Amino acid sequence: MKPLNVEKVTKTFTKFTTPIILEQKPNTRRCFYGELTRDDDGVWNLRGNIIHERKGANGWLPLDGEKLSHLKAGEISRLELRTDHLKKFIVGLQILKEAAEEEGVGFGDLDLVVGKRDEMLQIDGDQKGVIEQLISNNYSTEFWDTLATLRPDVTAQLADAEIMRRRKLAVEEFEKELNSGQWKESNWETFFKVNQWIFGLGLRFQFLNLLQNQANYGGADVTRRGEQKGEFLMNTEADERFTVLVEIKRPDARFFQSSPSPYRNGVPGFDTDFINAVSQIQVNTHTWEMEGSKRAKDTERLSAAHIRTISPRSILVVGHTKELVDHDKRTAFELFRCRLNGPEIVTFDELLARARFITSNSANL
Repeated sequence: MKPLNVEKVTKTFTKFTTPIILEQKPNTRRCFYGELTRDDDGVWNLRGNIIHERKGANGWLPLDGEKLSHLKAGEISRLELRTDHLKKFIVGLQILKEAAEEEGVGFGDLDLVVGKRDEMLQIDGDQKGVIEQLISNNYSTEFWDTLATLRPDVTAQLADAEIMRRRKLAVEEFEKELNSGQWKESNWETFFKVNQWIFGLGLRFQFLNLLQNQANYGGADVTRRGEQKGEFLMNTEADERFTVLVEIKRPDARFFQSSPSPYRNGVPGFDTDFINAVSQIQVNTHTWEMEGSKRAKDTERLSAAHIRTISPRSILVVGHTKELVDHDKRTAFELFRCRLNGPEIVTFDELLARARFITSNSANL
């Protein structure tokens, strides 16, 4: 917990300048100001003063009057603390205790009791400390529920800010691993499963949602051999939804053969693994459309969610545009993917640029 505001007067005396508000009206308030004193044995003790204050031009100031210790017998018969005063007093003492411990002042086995969870203490100038105190006492759920009820706009802003913070961290991780080249295909699959928001708007500006990872598209024989599986089975988002297949390869996968001589003049030869990856997702898409999506249980489950399979789209995430170092390769690659009926081919660095755009232009989305 962050310490409350304190003023160290001497080595053996410290004052808390942040009060416990027992009662407050527009122009007057009753407060408890905590103090820490160290006795001759080196033991620190918590004490304090209840003060009646008036609001002036320079803030809250004590009212003129005699101190209680200066009054003679009979000049004051009692000092009343109502129920609400006492509850705030008890909660405040707990906060002061923990603040004192942050200052290195221990209280041994002393344990002060906290009031009911719905009792809120007003501590001017240290709202963060109060919130941290609520969380440390496992009141975070009640605090959040109350905030959502009283100020739903603030709750929504906080939630949005936390989502954006996590997304920006994911973009940093994306860029770091893309540059290091250490992740395997399975690592990228896990990353995109956790951060499926990166696919967010599909390549046709349709929102994509993860339906199933490591989906079984079909193709197995009676021995269950030959099952065709893919990374992600996704679906578009709307009143009626349609399935989309996504296959993840590696950012260092090559588009073209490493041979220095082109297939023909001006026509660089495509890498066999790249062509096979394209063929793989094409076959998986066909199998899913003709077989997997027609399985009785899958049909029933997907139909209930208004998810259809009609000439399903497919997306292949593979490679990096840094390989396109000359005119022939750039031309061949772009012509190939633009004229390919399926899959839609997107490179890792294009996906990273997309994630950056989402996190930096969220207000415009």
